[in-house]
Amino acid sequence: MNDLAGAELNNRDLREADLVGVNLARANFAGVDLTGANLAGVDLRGADLTDVDLTGANLAGVDLRGADLTDVNLTGALLIGANLAGANLAGVDLTAANLRGVDLAGVDLTGVELTAANLTAADLTRADLTGALLIGADLTGVDLAGANLAGIDLRGVNLTGVDLTSADLREANLDRANLTGVNLCEANLYGAVLTSTKLAGARWDWATIWPPERAAEIWFRSAERPDQPGVYVVLPEAGGRDRQSVVV
Repeated sequence: MNDLAGAELNNRDLREADLVGVNLARANFAGVDLTGANLAGVDLRGADLTDVDLTGANLAGVDLRGADLTDVNLTGALLIGANLAGANLAGVDLTAANLRGVDLAGVDLTGVELTAANLTAADLTRADLTGALLIGADLTGVDLAGANLAGIDLRGVNLTGVDLTSADLREANLDRANLTGVNLCEANLYGAVLTSTKLAGARWDWATIWPPERAAEIWFRSAERPDQPGVYVVLPEAGGRDRQSVVV
């Protein structure tokens, strides 16, 4: 039967189940074990997935709009192309999950476990990542413009080329993080930890707020872009202030 919309499936064992093509919109999966299940392209709009184990599950292209994912375990799950708009992700475990290119714009990711997750090219515009765990995550090419990253542990995170325009990075731990080529215009990094952080190529402007103890050093290392007056680029080595504008 391919239409299980609104079905009560709570507490069943569906490990390794192949549910491709099944309509599961608004279904109740509370407490179900879906470890390794194949749900590629399945309609799960409005489904109750509270406390479900989806470890290693294939959720590529799944429609999870409005679904309740409270305390779901998505460790190692494949979520490429999934639609998570309006989904409740409170307390979700996405350790090492593949979220490459997923649209998470405006999604509440408060306290979500994203350690070592692949978020390459994902859209996190306006996403709330307060308390999220992102240690070792790959955020290459991600749009984090205006994102709330205050107090986030971003140790060792790859943020190469990320748009962090107007992002809130106050008190964030960026120790050993790679911020090569990021856009930090209007970003707030007051109190952020920048120990061993790679900043070469990072762009900033006079609205950017740096940790007071690093501001002078970064200014000295930077040069103004000739094509964008008022926008500066952090150079690989010190001495930027008395150099000509950086060539782009």
